[in-house]
Amino acid sequence: MTFADGGGIAHTTARLRSLTLDPVGVSLGVVFLCMSALFLWRTSAVAPLALHGGAFGQYNALADAFLHFHLWIAHIPAQLLGPEPLNPAQKPPILNNRGDDSLYGDKLYLTWGPAPVIVLLVPLHLLGYEPSGSVIMAFFAIVGLGFALAALRATLKLIGDVPPWICILAGVTLASASVVLDLMRGSEVYHQAIIGGYCFTMAGIWLAVSAIVEQRASRVRLGLMSLCFGLATGSRPTLVFTALILVPVYIALKPTRPRASLIVTLAAPIGACLLLLAAYNYARYGEPLEVGSKYQISAGTSNSYWGSLDYIPIGLWSYVLAPPRVSALFPFLSMINPQLTWPFRLPTHYATASEPTGGLLPTTPIAIFLIGIPWMWRRRATPFGHLSPLILTMTGAGASIMLLLSYQVYETSERYEADYATLLVFGSVVLWLILSIHTNGRWRQLMRVGGGLLAVWSCVTGLANGFQGLQGHRGTWRTLVKLGSPVSTELATVAGRPILGDVYAPWIIGAPERYALNTNVSTIWLKAGQRAYFTIVSPDERDVTLAADMTAGPELRPTARLEARVRGPGSSSHTYRVPKANASMRIITHLTRGLNEVVLSPVSIAKDGGSVVAPAKTNSENPLMIVSNIHLADS
Repeated sequence: MTFADGGGIAHTTARLRSLTLDPVGVSLGVVFLCMSALFLWRTSAVAPLALHGGAFGQYNALADAFLHFHLWIAHIPAQLLGPEPLNPAQKPPILNNRGDDSLYGDKLYLTWGPAPVIVLLVPLHLLGYEPSGSVIMAFFAIVGLGFALAALRATLKLIGDVPPWICILAGVTLASASVVLDLMRGSEVYHQAIIGGYCFTMAGIWLAVSAIVEQRASRVRLGLMSLCFGLATGSRPTLVFTALILVPVYIALKPTRPRASLIVTLAAPIGACLLLLAAYNYARYGEPLEVGSKYQISAGTSNSYWGSLDYIPIGLWSYVLAPPRVSALFPFLSMINPQLTWPFRLPTHYATASEPTGGLLPTTPIAIFLIGIPWMWRRRATPFGHLSPLILTMTGAGASIMLLLSYQVYETSERYEADYATLLVFGSVVLWLILSIHTNGRWRQLMRVGGGLLAVWSCVTGLANGFQGLQGHRGTWRTLVKLGSPVSTELATVAGRPILGDVYAPWIIGAPERYALNTNVSTIWLKAGQRAYFTIVSPDERDVTLAADMTAGPELRPTARLEARVRGPGSSSHTYRVPKANASMRIITHLTRGLNEVVLSPVSIAKDGGSVVAPAKTNSENPLMIVSNIHLADS
């Protein structure tokens, strides 16, 4: 056996040192693993993760169309359509359940961008797979998160040494405040298009940040960056503004290579994508800029309402200032209709009730650090200052997307925020990190502590919003609600009264939303075999009255009478006779401190008191019992 000489030992020692774990890399790696697991769990809660069985999904249908060398996803004989198929009053039955598709001539087309199909679905179809929507959502969300954290890691090379706890919090903020979790409430095609755009955008940003940090990039990497922004536009047309990020990359690299060659490398891939998208639209609708919104079946006569300057003020209110609602049960925060707080008259043709939407400042206050852009711009000669043109451009691109969404659409939606949220959150997180490291004394402490609190709140609202929609999974939801019961109890204690936190039933109707701790569910329908669950939070032990108006539904047989069986806390059980006409019912139940559950179920009984009539679930759409005006009253 021979021993290495001194030089060999030195070389081995150097290699061992190079294998030392990087604290920043490990911190962000932990964030990636934890958030990826959360993404997988959230998407699987909507629909099973499966590589087969997604044939009826619209993106799978488009992939099949491409592989058969045509652009339409369905052909409908003209005689089945009638003279005005887009008129809701004359819509033929064959178009039922096709509301998200667009009809042009006698063919159905997909309104949503084709880029995710070309990149993911077509290759999978060639391999014999037709994935479920949840697989598509999980893939793009996790890959996009990886690129986002990689971009954050690249910026830290210029920022300097950042404590691991700040790295972890920054990574979680980037993952949870980007509206990705909110998208995972569903796996419909419009969710898939948005999450695909997010993934391509983050891939382009990672390549852009890497090029600026290293002050060099190969032509292949620059071409891929441009292609990513082209694919983002091919997923969501609003993301065309991400192409502006090519400008700071050009400015950073122009001293290192011939300018003409650099311009061609940056412009050619995205230019080709835009030309192909224009050709794709022209081949379908005869207009290069028409994506199909004008012919969308669900829009009907409102197709002509797209785009108005009058929409901008309320759109910006919704996307910037609309506050979330605090509730008594987990996850304690939710987004609601922003028109509730809009202080002025709604524009003509604007929707009276938008989808739930939360403003950027109250839900993601870390964005306040974007006001530090001028400070960073004045220090652009410093290493971290090289990022200032990129952060400024990303902020401008995000603001432009927000403005376009406000102008174009006559309602707002939380999911639309994914188009611009990451651009703004990424810039604000980077500015927070820079100010936490490159300020001195009390300012540094203020930046770290104050920014940390803003980041925590941004994470809380993002995570809370992502947990919405799980109420239908009763076992999971009840476990989460129980875990949050200490907070719920304290909220009831502060309120000084019991709170009706939630009403769950298969069929529910909400009252006009309001900013209150209690639920806004006011009416439920119950069929035979179904149950309603009322969750009440009490600050102490007391009796309370659950009041409601109950009436027999049209499903009740003429030869039967209806009873409501109520099981309260502690397994106490009562039976109430339900009249056919509307009558007020008062259910007195004893509460203990904390969470209490009251379960109500309808039972149809023969008038002679004999056997139970139709105890099982039926296929009828008619309810057996209707419960309305649900509230807690004084005992």
